[in-house]
Amino acid sequence: MTSLDMPQRAPGLFRRAPAGVNRADAVGLVRVAAPVAGLALVNMAMSVTDTFMTAAFGPEALAAVAVASDAYSIVFYLAVGCIGGLAPLYASAHAAKNTAQMARLRCAGWIVAALLAAPLAAVIWYGPAYLPLFGIDTSLMDRGAGYMRAMALTFPVMLSVAVLRTRLTAIERPGVMLRITLAALPLNALFNQLFMHGAFGFEGIGVTGAGVSSCLVGCLILLALAFESRRLGDSTLQKPAVSEIAEVLRIGIPIGVATLAEVGLYLGATLYVATLSVSDAAAHAVAIRLAGVTYALYFGLQQAATVRMARQCADGDHRERVAASALALGLASGALLLMIVLSIATPLSSFVFGGADPDTALIALALLGLLAVSDFFGPLGAAAAGLLRGLKVTRPVMTISLIGNWMVAAPVALFLAAVADMGAIGVWIGLTTGTVVTALLTVGIFFDQTSKRLR
Repeated sequence: MTSLDMPQRAPGLFRRAPAGVNRADAVGLVRVAAPVAGLALVNMAMSVTDTFMTAAFGPEALAAVAVASDAYSIVFYLAVGCIGGLAPLYASAHAAKNTAQMARLRCAGWIVAALLAAPLAAVIWYGPAYLPLFGIDTSLMDRGAGYMRAMALTFPVMLSVAVLRTRLTAIERPGVMLRITLAALPLNALFNQLFMHGAFGFEGIGVTGAGVSSCLVGCLILLALAFESRRLGDSTLQKPAVSEIAEVLRIGIPIGVATLAEVGLYLGATLYVATLSVSDAAAHAVAIRLAGVTYALYFGLQQAATVRMARQCADGDHRERVAASALALGLASGALLLMIVLSIATPLSSFVFGGADPDTALIALALLGLLAVSDFFGPLGAAAAGLLRGLKVTRPVMTISLIGNWMVAAPVALFLAAVADMGAIGVWIGLTTGTVVTALLTVGIFFDQTSKRLR
């Protein structure tokens, strides 16, 4: 059953603002959101571990790995977004106990991953050849070539992991993923030490070892997730119809483009700020790291909203309660993040930069204040986007993401930073403005799209 096949038994569905937050629905959302957010934080911890261990080889090696990692991330997030089209379909089939459809969707997910794996892995593999065309120093790419090619081999593995993670989230078992990834965290550091620096008579292979480590850790995570999926009875396959594969892509490609628009903007902002003053770059580094932590929290809410909305199938009354609970949690999360970020802004700026660099501390304080405003609106927008994806409505979310990030945030940031000479503060005013516009438009589209369904 698609979202357009819903029986019209609830004439008032979404014609008004969802009324009444249901405690059980709110708890259900948190139970899915918390492990997903925790998983994002653990993945971030792995990235930080790689950064610290790569730094031992000097600033040029660190920069080379950072550029290669950013290029990999752009391709990876696009692909994972496309696979994300599986989530609402799989959640709906699981809630309806339609085991035959679930088996077909499992196969459809693997087919989509296979279609993406080879061409996009090639894009990563040949990165050292074409990235210098974008102005990146050739010597830098030569230094990071081994790492980038190791990550190209890692890419199909992590796409397979993404398929299993999507399915486990859709059946509301994200805690399994969190436990497995937590267990892999010390292994990542151990393998980094072994392959980067060498041990037991084995000579390390430098920064390339970080990519080899990522590949091995990814393989272990994949095996563990496959074992858990089989144990949960989530493994049988049936040949899917072409229409089911197409439906995954129809829902998923806009998710991938929307994710790429957001990730690309923040990566671009980081590269641009690096061309400004040292103070701007240092202050931005602090703000962007904290932004990654806070974003993980409402990314979890977005995933939970998608799954919980999709699982309600044709129950219009329950969908309204899920929507009310998700939007309320978005508002509450935003208010909480606003207070937390504002409360730590001054001590964090002082701790990082101290009295030795008061100018940079003031810039960092301003950026953290802007981050707090962004974090107030971000969770609400994420909840609305998740609800729309749960209803299999993804193109409007993609359009809004492109508008908010590249037609609002980027021009405002460039104008204020370059023309108004506001530096990193101007960049972050642009980023914050884009987040606010995107969040408000997404909420508006949510009510508009859902009300149209029963007109």
